[in-house]
Amino acid sequence: MKTKMNRREFLGTATVGAGVTLGTANLANLFVADAAAGAGGAADKPALLGGKPIRTAGFPSWPVIGQTEDKAWMEVLHSGKWFRGYGQEVNRFEEAYAKLNGAKHCVATANGTSSLWAVLEGLGVGPGDEVILPPYTFIATLNVVLLQYALPIFVDSDPDSFQIDARKIEAAITERTRAIMPVHIGGSPADLDAILAIGAKHKIPVIEDACQAHLGQWRGRNLGSLGTAG
Repeated sequence: MKTKMNRREFLGTATVGAGVTLGTANLANLFVADAAAGAGGAADKPALLGGKPIRTAGFPSWPVIGQTEDKAWMEVLHSGKWFRGYGQEVNRFEEAYAKLNGAKHCVATANGTSSLWAVLEGLGVGPGDEVILPPYTFIATLNVVLLQYALPIFVDSDPDSFQIDARKIEAAITERTRAIMPVHIGGSPADLDAILAIGAKHKIPVIEDACQAHLGQWRGRNLGSLGTAG
């Protein structure tokens, strides 16, 4: 029996059921094989039960800062010119990021919440309006709707992708719907073919929440650049 398998192979084998050839004893071997190889064939205890840990150093912290970032940040810091209209750093970033994403324009904001809030304000979303969004998202997606005194309308997630279920969006649209806000949660894209088609059909702007999907793509185009805004 091979002792190395990838995640997909493991899950596929483990879910077959009682008829699989990978029994309990062999499953345990997967997790002790490496330790046994270094101990003359004798399986060590798991670290949880007092055995030798496979990993002794801590995991790397995040974010990982390289010399390029450190140098650029320090130059901006010491310049004293940190914001739009006072120095060129923000302008340079906006131009470069728009080009990187294939977007017409980029406006730098303090964070993702501010960007979504600015888009809703720019579209004139306000009291009495409805915004369609998934319930499985970071709280900011909901907060910006409430900050505009609008009503969030939740459309459930597709269990296969964890993204908003595009098949259920159209049934949630009313005469008060002012925006559809799919969230590319976890870096994976929502079904933009279907969502953009629904938005076009009903003349409703599509706002992509791509805060977890920088440089992710849908059919070769960067997420955040396909809808009305992102």
